[in-house]
Amino acid sequence: MTEHHLKGRFRSSAGEIAWGTDGTGPDVVLVHGTPANSVIWRGVIDRLRSDFRFHYLDLPGYGASEKFEEQDVRLRTFARVLREFVDHLGIDRPHLVGHDFGAATVLGAHLVEAVPARSLIIADGVVLNPWGTPYARHVREHVEAFAGVPGHIHRAMLAVQLTTGVSRPLSVQMEEALIAPWTGEVGQSAYYRQIALYDHDYTGRLEALYPGIRVPTLILWGEEDRWVDPTVGQRLAALVPGSRLETLPDAGHFSMLDVPGLFASLLRAELTAHGSVPA
Repeated sequence: MTEHHLKGRFRSSAGEIAWGTDGTGPDVVLVHGTPANSVIWRGVIDRLRSDFRFHYLDLPGYGASEKFEEQDVRLRTFARVLREFVDHLGIDRPHLVGHDFGAATVLGAHLVEAVPARSLIIADGVVLNPWGTPYARHVREHVEAFAGVPGHIHRAMLAVQLTTGVSRPLSVQMEEALIAPWTGEVGQSAYYRQIALYDHDYTGRLEALYPGIRVPTLILWGEEDRWVDPTVGQRLAALVPGSRLETLPDAGHFSMLDVPGLFASLLRAELTAHGSVPA
């Protein structure tokens, strides 16, 4: 895996955001979900950087971005911050790609925050109620107790949780890149803060807006996703006019990590097909 750089910083309404840009070509914004950060896109970026200009960020409270007590890390806040990020970059009608929470983020940015998009690509998205794995729901119900566990136990639980999101073992490098931001006093507090602020009301609001989407929309889903059932992708496709659903064999929830080559190939085809389609 090529080293993942986040050299940019900008002050959003929810704290300082770490971000990076890589590649040359049409603008594509990549948005990760939970409990991840922008490093999940590295394999895709490395395969497509000669054809597209990728912009990626760590969401507020995630990865290398700022984390602090009382930080607002709800989905609605992520959508607003994504609008601020696009404005900060000064790019016009980028392709918006979102995974997990990032899917709700790009949909909220487009549908609620009025960010123009050339196309939407939704991967294994947290986009329809009800959502949340049984483990995450249990943690949310007892978040104070979990927040106080010793750091080594917290790290071990995170590692086990991640194994259920993929269909093949993560590399040691990738596992550490995903876990490290959630460790230490600040990181552990931030991890349980984002679970405590799961924003089901916002996804409920978005559901009513999906039939109004008028830009090309591709929905990608891992056939072996154990976090968000593939039937959610089918339901979303039925709600979004003209959308197309592609299932990815041998892929779990983190489909871009399990099958990066296939994911990149499907993304390339979609971005190329709609490179000049106006929003």
